[in-house]
Amino acid sequence: MNVPRPGRRTTPAAVLAAGLATCLLAAAATGCGTSGGGSAGRTVSPSAASPSSEGSRVVAFEDTYVYDDGLRVKVSKPKPFRPSGTAVGHKAENSPVTFTVTLTNGTGQPFEVTGVLVNVKAGDSGARVDQIFDSARGVGNPLTGSLAPDESSKAVFAVDVPTADVGKIDVEVRPDFGVRYTTVHWIGSAR
Repeated sequence: MNVPRPGRRTTPAAVLAAGLATCLLAAAATGCGTSGGGSAGRTVSPSAASPSSEGSRVVAFEDTYVYDDGLRVKVSKPKPFRPSGTAVGHKAENSPVTFTVTLTNGTGQPFEVTGVLVNVKAGDSGARVDQIFDSARGVGNPLTGSLAPDESSKAVFAVDVPTADVGKIDVEVRPDFGVRYTTVHWIGSAR
């Protein structure tokens, strides 16, 4: 890595190249951003995300999608979930999974999280799945309120997925009902 030395001028390109090399080495060591790797994920800009047929963007679980204005959204990899006896929305023949949606407000302005929509589909057919509400396990509470600049908010969701469909989960997030922000899909397996 090029480390600036006194009396030596470092160009922005050299700093960028050194930073990129460091990121690639870290990714190789940890498996970040690879299909078989760790859970740290990547930071993805709108231009780097894959477009879907309807114009939304597609990223992998654990990736953080950063909108042009600085709003950051991350969806964790779904994992198996065992609902409590008081949970609502679970059928015994299904395989429930849980995931976390994290919003970080880098816009410089307050951001209203009440308008964030989260929809989940599963399987090759893309069938919608039911949300599980389980206050005993702390899942199913929506994102609420307003985020000040540089603040983050998390919400844990659980959904009831047909067992045959846990290999393909699609978590769709619309930050403002899809009015100003592009819809993003986090797609992957819950296995």
